[in-house]
Amino acid sequence: YLASYPLLISGVFLLFGSMRRVGRMRLLVDSALTVSSVAVLSWYFVVAQLWRTPEVALLGKLVSVAYPLGDIVALFGAFVLLQGRSNRALRRSFLCLAGGLVLLAFADTLFTWYNLKGIYETGSWFDWGWSFGWLLIGFAALLPVWWPVAGVEQLPEHGFHTPRLLSVIGPYLAVAVAFGLVVWNDLQDGTIQVGVMVAGMALVLLVFLRQVLTLLENRNLTAQLQLFSAGLEKQVARRTDQLSGLLHLTKAVNSTLLFDQVLAAASDSILQALQADAVVIQLLDEPTTLAALTGRIMVHKGLADHPDITSFIELLPVTDGSQLLAVPYRLGGRPAQAPYLRTSLRWQQRTVGMIGVLRWNEAFTLSDVEMLDSIGLEVGTALENARVYTAALKAADCDSVTGLYNHRAIHQRLEQELVRAKAQQLPLTVIMMDLDNFKRFNDTYGHPVGDQVLKDVAQVLQTECRSSDILARYGGDEFLAVLPATDNATALRVAHRLWNGMSRAGFRRVDEQRIVPVALSFGLATFPDDSENRDELIAIADANLYAAKQSDEGIRDSTPNERSNRGLRAEGTFEALDALVTAVDNKDRYTRRHSEDVTEYALWLAEEMALAPETLRIIRIGCLLHDVGKIGVPDDVLRKPGRLTDEEYEVMKRHPRLGALIVGALPGMESILDIVRSHHERWDGKGYPDGLRGEEIPLLARVAAVADAFSAMTTDRLYRKGYDWPEALDEIWRNSGTQFDPEAAASFVRVARQYMVRGAGTALDASARSGQDHDLLGEAIRARSHTHLVDRSLLQTTASPPESVLYS
Repeated sequence: YLASYPLLISGVFLLFGSMRRVGRMRLLVDSALTVSSVAVLSWYFVVAQLWRTPEVALLGKLVSVAYPLGDIVALFGAFVLLQGRSNRALRRSFLCLAGGLVLLAFADTLFTWYNLKGIYETGSWFDWGWSFGWLLIGFAALLPVWWPVAGVEQLPEHGFHTPRLLSVIGPYLAVAVAFGLVVWNDLQDGTIQVGVMVAGMALVLLVFLRQVLTLLENRNLTAQLQLFSAGLEKQVARRTDQLSGLLHLTKAVNSTLLFDQVLAAASDSILQALQADAVVIQLLDEPTTLAALTGRIMVHKGLADHPDITSFIELLPVTDGSQLLAVPYRLGGRPAQAPYLRTSLRWQQRTVGMIGVLRWNEAFTLSDVEMLDSIGLEVGTALENARVYTAALKAADCDSVTGLYNHRAIHQRLEQELVRAKAQQLPLTVIMMDLDNFKRFNDTYGHPVGDQVLKDVAQVLQTECRSSDILARYGGDEFLAVLPATDNATALRVAHRLWNGMSRAGFRRVDEQRIVPVALSFGLATFPDDSENRDELIAIADANLYAAKQSDEGIRDSTPNERSNRGLRAEGTFEALDALVTAVDNKDRYTRRHSEDVTEYALWLAEEMALAPETLRIIRIGCLLHDVGKIGVPDDVLRKPGRLTDEEYEVMKRHPRLGALIVGALPGMESILDIVRSHHERWDGKGYPDGLRGEEIPLLARVAAVADAFSAMTTDRLYRKGYDWPEALDEIWRNSGTQFDPEAAASFVRVARQYMVRGAGTALDASARSGQDHDLLGEAIRARSHTHLVDRSLLQTTASPPESVLYS
């Protein structure tokens, strides 16, 4: 029986390894106090009496004392295990073990006491304590194998728990009961034994030791609580910052659908949410369910001084899930490593890229991984939504054939550029372009080839234009270029470059060597010279384009006179009369252009005759409106392609009088009545409607008469071709003193000759640039002051004009 105790005690003490280390000394003292109390009772009532019995031999005394002492030591171990709150999976085994040891101690104590009294007999009532005690101890060993507890883990080594009331006061209660019983029994005899005093002092010493250990443990616990509280506060503050950053990120990346803005907002918010030192966002060209080799770095912050890190990260493969890597870099010339946490950007269960953060001096935690994973899902969705929106916006803004802006988008961009030009006080030019005879090209080669031509034209425009220029396909065969911060002169150079580029390019079919020429016509309008309104700029550019195509000029912009005329049309009274001129022009396409030419020629003559500056405005308005009376001429007379009959001519002669009636009915137009009514009067008195002669004719009407006749002679009509300038000037000169005021006729011939010389210089410059050999005089004949290119359809090499024309 005694041989089992060393093994039992050793086994119990080996179980101490499953205990937590926190508070172990206090647990040992508590168990020592409880067991010492039991030991005092056993010693006082059993062992001491047995030891003093003379009838028992020494060996018998030692054997008898060994049992209760062994039980007490084993009970000490059981109490330590029970109070240590060890692994919860072994707690049932510890209860069975303690129960078995209590039964053994109970049976051994009664056996010793019964032996002392000499009344023990085999089969006494307490003998069952040994049998059931050892059965419980064996059952405690087999319980974890037979009925294991699933899903229960050992408590953490460092943690806090609230002690039970019994475990706190139990040791003190055991000491008080044991010492009280011993003292009470001694007092029955009137004295207290020395052994009782020694045992009491030993118990008091243990109580004192327990108090000291409790104080030390409490102080240690207080320090741990403070550290735990500080760490918890820091963790709560950090978690709060992370959640705040996540909320800010969600708002930022979902407040816009522009791709670059989403990237910028995401990078800034990630740095705040994770309190990182650097961030890197990599994106795949297309979302994928498989890992790609690498992703392009779209944005990075905090790595401007570390190109080696960006190069290293750019080579990392894009993967699913999160990764924590060590990124090498150089710090002060020495090699170093920084923790790099990255996770995949997800959208609809597909990977669209990677997002990563670096910290130079702090490691990442599990909460950082969870936070970055949530950010990856949020940012991935926002970026993909922005990508889809950008693609849809591009498809909505771009022409499907050429890839340039479409009609709707170019109006929006032009409005934006106009706002910027007005704010910065910069010029802006619009160039309207049209493919010549494109319909016939489509009819000949088919629409697929026509689409290819449009693509080639767009390619030439993109190549020849500047990076700041904005190009669009405005219509079927029309293109529009918006040139920000560009004045009229610079825009003309751009138009020439585009025209030359198209001349060199042409179009060649795949199976042909022949190059089909592709020609463009150009019309220009400039802000603020022509207009400050978007629609008016486009309308003016379109009108200049139409004029370029009609006259085969190729490139045309507005003249100063045309800009002045447009300024007059903004006035209310003039606008009403100009509407009538437009109505006449709708019946006879000759009227509008004729009125503008008469205005220009009359202004030449007025400046040559040194008329007063305030007179120039009257001439401008009067000449623009001089044929307003034709609104009352029947269409069949106005449009007749041949010579008028006498009756028809009489009807036509009524238009000056009718024009004067119309103009005179409107306030503020009195000053132009002379021009409108008398511009068909003759110096010799044979004109109409009043038959005035000589200086009876108002001066301004005499000026307008010369300009009107010159325009009529040099303009092509349906029934005849217009005169060349020398021929028309010769006619003016020959009719001086009969049809025209001599002074006005001479002045006009003189000023027209000056403009011819200027035009010759322009033609010579153009000829030199193009390398062509044109007759200088032929160029001079057809050079027009109001165009920036020579009218190519009228270039001729005619004979020398009469000397009277050039040198009058």
